[in-house]
Amino acid sequence: MSLYLDIETIPTQSATIREKIAATVTPPGNISKAETIAVWEADKKPALVKEAIAKTALDGAYGQVCCIGWAFGAEPAQALVAKDIGERDLIEQFLGETERYVQARHGHAPSIVGHNVVNFDIRFLWQRAIVLGIRMPGWFPRDPKPWGYETFDTMTAFAGVRGMVSLDKLCEALGLEGKGDIDGSMIGDLWAAGEIERITEYCKADVERARTIHRRMLIAFGEAA
Repeated sequence: MSLYLDIETIPTQSATIREKIAATVTPPGNISKAETIAVWEADKKPALVKEAIAKTALDGAYGQVCCIGWAFGAEPAQALVAKDIGERDLIEQFLGETERYVQARHGHAPSIVGHNVVNFDIRFLWQRAIVLGIRMPGWFPRDPKPWGYETFDTMTAFAGVRGMVSLDKLCEALGLEGKGDIDGSMIGDLWAAGEIERITEYCKADVERARTIHRRMLIAFGEAA
């Protein structure tokens, strides 16, 4: 059984870490005059600080999971969002849902399927579990290999172990509907703007995209779709 998975992440929400990051953004070495530095700090630094903070959305040490979408087999995609419950409860509720499904199948672990799921989604969830002190279920792959049976990464299956291809580009190549006017880099701003429903629907749509691509790949590989 396949477990289709996609997570959405946001930059650090810690004021302390944001201040620490801001302090690391300094003028270029060729700027030395006080008045020139003052102009640079007024005109250039705010955007550079925002960019540096935004990058923490890809760093499990600082960034946070704000939404988790998943689907078992052919079941409808569903999603949980950390709007009122917080990140810890979000992850624990997701793990609880999947654990009940695994137990109903007599402990048979599913194969986790997604786009860049090995190097991002699974890795990020483990990192946040370590940071938050969450106990992960024994069946959840800890350090899966791209060629193993625990996972199926659609990016690796198409581009190879060292290759990369965006989900949007792969959808275009296969004649599928792409991401539209939202991509992962926008999630932090959408979260800050309170666009929770858009994030949730976007996450579920990515689950559906990964499932459709996975099935197309199984046909090409001569396996049952």
